[in-house]
Amino acid sequence: MLPSRFPEVKPYPRLRRLLRDQVDMQFRDLRTMLRLPRGTLRAGCNFGAAAILFNLIAGSSVCFFDASLEGLGSKRDRGDRFKAVLRTYYPWGKEPLDSGRVIDSLWQYTRNPLSHALGLDEAGESPEIGLQKWPLTVRKVREIEEALERPQWLPPTAYEATSQVGRMLLISVPTLYWGTHRMLHNLFADPQQAKQADALACSLLDRARASR
Repeated sequence: MLPSRFPEVKPYPRLRRLLRDQVDMQFRDLRTMLRLPRGTLRAGCNFGAAAILFNLIAGSSVCFFDASLEGLGSKRDRGDRFKAVLRTYYPWGKEPLDSGRVIDSLWQYTRNPLSHALGLDEAGESPEIGLQKWPLTVRKVREIEEALERPQWLPPTAYEATSQVGRMLLISVPTLYWGTHRMLHNLFADPQQAKQADALACSLLDRARASR
């Protein structure tokens, strides 16, 4: 199910339009990426799929979480927002690792290097991070989108494993896709958050009309 069709946003037409115009297409891209590699398409798009998911989490933390025009225009608290929306609405209940540690790792050692440094850690101080992904069927992708609880065949969002150089933190891209879906469902199920997001969407729509 695409975000604009979530039952939680049905009462908010402007929010639904914003989701339809700006967000649904990115989830469609992820649906395709989650099926790779496939046939002659040998690239797995691990980095690409993870980068889109981190962009969606970051964007949701600004446009849908404590949403306002002021928050949209300010870049000072983006890290705090990214962490707060994950801490408050991501389904951490059955994760084996401490959620605070995972959130910090997602922001500092995964999202930022992917966005700004080709996935490299300039200081050489980050733990070894791996992005785990494998080809899924259309049925499995649909199951991820519709599952209220993490499917048993999905690993945790983040877990430790042993590599040739020692311990590493593995991030499951399909599980992060499931968790991002649940995060948005949970966020929009909060009436205060949904109302603020709808008000921001209305303001942006008014601005677009005025500029024509």
